[in-house]
Amino acid sequence: MAKKKEKKPAKKIEEKKTIEKKTTEKKTIEKKKLTVKKQLTEKKTIAKKEPEEDEFEEISDKELENFEIEGLDMEKLTANVRNIVTKSGDEGIFQSDLWKKMKLTSRDGSRLALKLERQNMIKREKVLENGRWTYKLKIAHAPVTTESIEAAPCLICPVESKCTLEGEISPRTCPLIEQWVITEFTNIKKPKK
Repeated sequence: MAKKKEKKPAKKIEEKKTIEKKTTEKKTIEKKKLTVKKQLTEKKTIAKKEPEEDEFEEISDKELENFEIEGLDMEKLTANVRNIVTKSGDEGIFQSDLWKKMKLTSRDGSRLALKLERQNMIKREKVLENGRWTYKLKIAHAPVTTESIEAAPCLICPVESKCTLEGEISPRTCPLIEQWVITEFTNIKKPKK
């Protein structure tokens, strides 16, 4: 009987080793499958990926100057882009969002943005959004409107003809101008409804 007890534990130990070996092999195979799957996914992503925005930085000024999108009026397109970017205000608009609105490809949109930036119409600001680098477009020079001076007291001032910088009547000491500036500054800070 003593011999049977010795054989049983040895048999159990060997069975346990076999099970552990199979489990280890199974885990190794699973890891290999996951690695291969991950590599395939990465290859597909790389294949689908469009060129990085920075790749377009290498375009020459001449190429950008002559850049046109077939079938589109470039003057109208440029005006539309400037209007949309201007309306986005200080926040700006993501370059990708603008191209979606304009129904342009990323390639055409990026080249157009570079062209407008080099013409000092817009500014491109590189930002990190959701873990990816992208560009926010902002207007380079805000369009001037008459709204900024419509309420200026100088336009209806009865002594405007006598007003000089060094004179008795001067914009430096005028209480009407001071009040107008304070009012305009306060109105700018208030959110528009």
